[in-house]
Parts: sequence; C-alpha cells; structure tokens
Amino acid sequence: MGRSVGKPKKFIVSCRIDDQEMELLKRVAEQSGTNISSLLRRSLHCLTKARN
Repeated sequence: MGRSVGKPKKFIVSCRIDDQEMELLKRVAEQSGTNISSLLRRSLHCLTKARN
C-alpha cells in the first residue's frame, strides 16, 4: 500500500513536449533540488503571485 500524505493529489495533467523542453525541465528541476512535478507546481504558484 502507498504512503499516507497530508495533501493527496487527485488530478493528473499531461502534455507533450519536445526533447529540448524535457532536457530544460530536467536541468532546472535538478538545479532547484526538486523533481519536475514539484517544479511545475512552484512555477504555477509564482505565476499566480506575479499576476496579483
């Protein structure tokens, strides 16, 4: 059985990206010390804050 988490995620978002975009995502995630999913979540929060 999977581990219990505080805020479980119930939606999956997917899109197609090219090789260059994937390499960029991997590189930025690694530099940030996180994974691609967390990087995209943080980016979404930053974009939301920038608009307000």
